[in-house]
Amino acid sequence: MCVFFVQDNALAQQEPQFTQYMFNRLSYNPAYAGSNGAICFTGFYRSQWMGLDLTDPSGTSTGASSGETMNLSFDMPVRFLHGGIGATVIMDKIGFWQNTYAKLDYAFRIQLPTGNLAIGIEGQMFNASLNASHLIGADQFDERDQITDPNDPVITAGDRDDMLFDLAAGVYYQIPGKLYIGAAASKLLQTRSDKLNWDNRRFYYILAGYEFVLPDYPSLRILPSALMKTDFASGSAYQVDASLLVEYQHRFWGGVSYRVQDAIMLLTGFAWNDFKLGLSYDIPTSRISTQASGSFEVFLRYCFKIENPPDPPTIYRNTIRM
Repeated sequence: MCVFFVQDNALAQQEPQFTQYMFNRLSYNPAYAGSNGAICFTGFYRSQWMGLDLTDPSGTSTGASSGETMNLSFDMPVRFLHGGIGATVIMDKIGFWQNTYAKLDYAFRIQLPTGNLAIGIEGQMFNASLNASHLIGADQFDERDQITDPNDPVITAGDRDDMLFDLAAGVYYQIPGKLYIGAAASKLLQTRSDKLNWDNRRFYYILAGYEFVLPDYPSLRILPSALMKTDFASGSAYQVDASLLVEYQHRFWGGVSYRVQDAIMLLTGFAWNDFKLGLSYDIPTSRISTQASGSFEVFLRYCFKIENPPDPPTIYRNTIRM
């Protein structure tokens, strides 16, 4: 049995979550745009907390979602802009909420002696909608879990939605083939929705990864990475993921990840020509493990490079002597 309720003053939900975050850096940091040196299209699908019981006390389906996220992104380097551009569309469902994001990114890249540093900015259009007609307040049940009053004055029947605009910014440093580290902030304007009684919180991200090639086994790469998310406002909304992947001949990888106080994740994938396919499965370690079997995630990426032909010569020399 699962009972849903809303508070009189709603706070922004956690940002969309991805176990394979190391392959989805653009969603966390706009300064990543174009850093791969190729034109890339990436798609993610995530089904969260599979098997969670979403029926009401009478056994009727509530129509709520345990968590479903779809992410489509594109990014590429643009030489005359001295950086890269990117775009992302995300649809995220949880409970009776459905959130849709449309993001446009620009990153200005500076070449340094050992790597490159990028500064990025992002414009976000954000649509939040709530199907309030299915909501049931906790005070509407008696001790036998029977609904006593179907009309809660706090809950307005019907759907409610609002369109918001916000900004994000970040910095991203990388030494290609060795390491990357970035920091970003989302929802900079902390836009408020009066229609939904919704306060947007500013979120901060720190993402880092390293590549280590085994000297005696150069076909193997060890790829540790970590992601931290927090809002800093309440001190309670934070999340840390730490991962370790092993890759063979740049084609196959597998590994584990740990999300603090939430889940242990298994990851695997392979690359073929310009394609990458990755899979992950979250095994919950929190109290929800008694109600849900886990979360599944898949991503597909296609990248290709456009080789620019050399500029034609502007001066021709006649080598024939008269």
